[in-house]
Amino acid sequence: MRIGIFSECYHPTLNGVVVSVDTFKCDLEKMGHEIFIFAPRTRNFQDEDPTHIFRYPSLTWFGPNDYPIGIPFFAPSIKKKAGGLGLDIIHAQHSLGMISAQALKIGHLLRIPVVHTYHTLLTDYIHWKIGAGLGRWYVKTMSTRYCNSCDQIVTPSPSMKKIVQSYGVATPIEPIPTGIEIEAFGQPFSRDELYEKWGVPKDKKLLLYLSRVATEKNIDFLFEAIGNLAKKRNDFHLLIAGGGKELPDFKKKAVRLGIEKVTTFTDKQAKKDAEKIFGAADIFVFPSITETQGIVIAEAMAAGVPAVAVGILGPTDIIKEGEDGFLTPLKVDEFSSRIEQLLDDESLRKKMGAQAKINARAYSTISCAQKMEKLYVETRNRHRS
Repeated sequence: MRIGIFSECYHPTLNGVVVSVDTFKCDLEKMGHEIFIFAPRTRNFQDEDPTHIFRYPSLTWFGPNDYPIGIPFFAPSIKKKAGGLGLDIIHAQHSLGMISAQALKIGHLLRIPVVHTYHTLLTDYIHWKIGAGLGRWYVKTMSTRYCNSCDQIVTPSPSMKKIVQSYGVATPIEPIPTGIEIEAFGQPFSRDELYEKWGVPKDKKLLLYLSRVATEKNIDFLFEAIGNLAKKRNDFHLLIAGGGKELPDFKKKAVRLGIEKVTTFTDKQAKKDAEKIFGAADIFVFPSITETQGIVIAEAMAAGVPAVAVGILGPTDIIKEGEDGFLTPLKVDEFSSRIEQLLDDESLRKKMGAQAKINARAYSTISCAQKMEKLYVETRNRHRS
């Protein structure tokens, strides 16, 4: 099949959507499919394969430089090129944005099906001081309208499927998670390397948070839990591996809370380095309550590291409570208590880590790509009939 993937963000931006696009692209190409990417242009960045990647003119007036906004109106030639590629299906990665709207128009013009992945719980990313309620209503209404104009919806998890259905989406919905390269987590950094790179203490049990550093990731909750632990013990260290525009603010917050001595920040890491960080940790800690999948949890599991996560949305579909990790309510005391349980019980920590490694196999990239391929074929056949 010839598949057109339309995304509001792509390299050099690095986030969950870009990781998902790349992961499926890699395995679908191995399976014999041809993938074409349509995304915004990023200033001073050149694609390695311009024959399969089409860039729309973009601007950054309303957002950060690494999230340019694509403007399809200024590139009618791309629309014409898309029409000449012989596409069998279009896969839109966002429901809001001009490139997403373009994906739907091209699909209808070419009379081919449009699949959309509802990656993000968009309503939880509105932090306006004024008009937040109206903003959430608008996002929910417009994304629902978009979904109902598509032929098939994909969600990263069963939990997200239930939420999208509750919006009033009538289009068929299939949960398919983004896969992970199981083999990529087999050679972690040593503690000596972590010390040399970031000064992480060698003699402490290592707690790891690896994701974007942002308010919506509920890091304030994690810091409060770490503060509780730091008052009682000094045998652990927290590594915050991630970047974002709010990183400087959270560094200052760690100082204000008095946890800066037990916390190290690495800033954003390249994927190959991030993969090596997982296996160096003893416990993965994940406070986010907005994750539609929580792929980083599956990655930690693949590295043999048990996770402690808040039991809301995506993590509940990945962690098997008490078997390969712990799910807690949104209560700081219970979250810190589960971390402490794993810090105190080495045999339990190792047992859970071993089971996590086994359970992570269900999220292998090839397994997830095969599910996506099957969905494409079924959607195409249904559309034709």
